[in-house]
Amino acid sequence: MVLEALKKQLIFNKLEELDSDPAWNTLCVAAKRCCVDKDKLQIESEIAQHLVDELDFTFVKMLLLNHFSDHIRQLGNLINVCSKLPEKAIIDLKQVY
Repeated sequence: MVLEALKKQLIFNKLEELDSDPAWNTLCVAAKRCCVDKDKLQIESEIAQHLVDELDFTFVKMLLLNHFSDHIRQLGNLINVCSKLPEKAIIDLKQVY
């Protein structure tokens, strides 16, 4: 959802930039559409590349936090909670990724 908003904002900014260019107004509708489509593809590829560069594999740990309070209620004490197996699974997933 955030990515869609970012994409729309970037496209809007690009359109404003194009509208301020005097040469833009001399183009026919088909040429404008072609330029806009090309810019949209470029923006989408930049967003995808940003996601690849900045991707973090922490959502598995966030999922474990959802179950953490349930485990405390079930086991009754933090001493009874062992995190070695979930951590091992996370390390294995990170290595595969």
